Amino acid sequence: MDHAQREQSLLKVLEAFTKGLTSLKEAMALVHSANDHLPSGEQRKTIQKKIEEAERMIQVGHAAMGQSLGFQLCHCTWPPQVMASSHYSNETKVEQFTCPICGKTLSLSGRQAPGTAMTAFDPYDVY
Repeated sequence: MDHAQREQSLLKVLEAFTKGLTSLKEAMALVHSANDHLPSGEQRKTIQKKIEEAERMIQVGHAAMGQSLGFQLCHCTWPPQVMASSHYSNETKVEQFTCPICGKTLSLSGRQAPGTAMTAFDPYDVY
């Protein structure tokens, strides 16, 4: 398998992982919407606590996945928020990232333009 094929393979895996994470979030939203139909009393509190724990685990997974893919994290909340690229200057090679929650921006210089191939990237060279 050559470099381009490995890169495409990794992108497919990441896309599938992202879709899976989105599906988990949607499933949690459905579970959360059923809140009114839960039994009352201690059993309801226990179920609600488990739902909150599951939601938190999904959020932590999202932040960990973002960080492992090289995204910047904003620490305005716990778990941290993944900051998306919001602007790139070809002239200065500065990329700006913005937090979706608090709006904080972070500028990093010497960045590669978004959407360009990473020529030195090897998905099997993780250590």
